[in-house]
Amino acid sequence: MLYLQSVFNRAVAGLAVCASMALMAAPGAFANNLFGWDAGSAAWVGNLPALLSFLETGSINDRSLFASIRDSGWTADEVRLGMRKVYNVDVARVARFLNSREGINFLSLQTSAYYPRNGTRISAIPALRSAIIKASIGGNLSSVGIISNLPVDFRLSSEGSLDGGGLVICAPEKVDKRQASSLLNWYLFLPACIARDAALY
Repeated sequence: MLYLQSVFNRAVAGLAVCASMALMAAPGAFANNLFGWDAGSAAWVGNLPALLSFLETGSINDRSLFASIRDSGWTADEVRLGMRKVYNVDVARVARFLNSREGINFLSLQTSAYYPRNGTRISAIPALRSAIIKASIGGNLSSVGIISNLPVDFRLSSEGSLDGGGLVICAPEKVDKRQASSLLNWYLFLPACIARDAALY
């Protein structure tokens, strides 16, 4: 029985990874490295290399990135630490969770205001799911890993709105009302929530 369960787990993980790779190979997959950030009253579009540079060196070379960090309610060092924090996960469990009814509901809520820039909301769930599963390969999951594996450009539905355009942070008890509108905070807590929930599958 244990052997069959192990074979099933590997099969699920393999299928999930194949689906992720297919999405990664889609036309225009993160071609411009663009993603929409909420920065209080001023929204901006940044590029992935600039964000990764900040996470690696701590250097902030963009005024809007500075505003986003400020509005997150955390210091730059805390954002760097949180975005790079690694959570131990089992990719098979992550895949089972994200493909379960509970997982789909979770993804639906998380993408209610954050979805592909040039796509439709329908594509948000498979795109985010593929990024999470891809980032989980190897047993480690982090915010920067999810961002780096997004197969398409994502944006907030109401960039520039003070309420984050309906952004839903998976750990609302960890943030105040102001912080709840920050996309940085959405990313900071996402891997922790996934690691917690996937452990049950």
